[in-house]
Amino acid sequence: MQGAGTHEIQNIIITVFEVFALVVSLLMIAVGLIQNKKSQTGLSALNGGNDELFSNSKERGLDKTMSIWMFSLGISLFVITIIICILTNTILK
Repeated sequence: MQGAGTHEIQNIIITVFEVFALVVSLLMIAVGLIQNKKSQTGLSALNGGNDELFSNSKERGLDKTMSIWMFSLGISLFVITIIICILTNTILK
């Protein structure tokens, strides 16, 4: 049996993780807007417009840094989302 104080603390913990997820998603949007616009997108590959999809072009400088940031932010958002799911399933039962 849980007390009222324990339930409030658990809700605060879930809210903190949700705020972290929001901040990470906003950072992903910002990094996506900063990334190089010259590169072809995945949507172009669906349309057949991406001729260099499997070419051996290497990213350098800012492009590589932004790709690394986007990858790490994506993984952290995935982990935070899984943590939120686990916490809500264990706390709300």
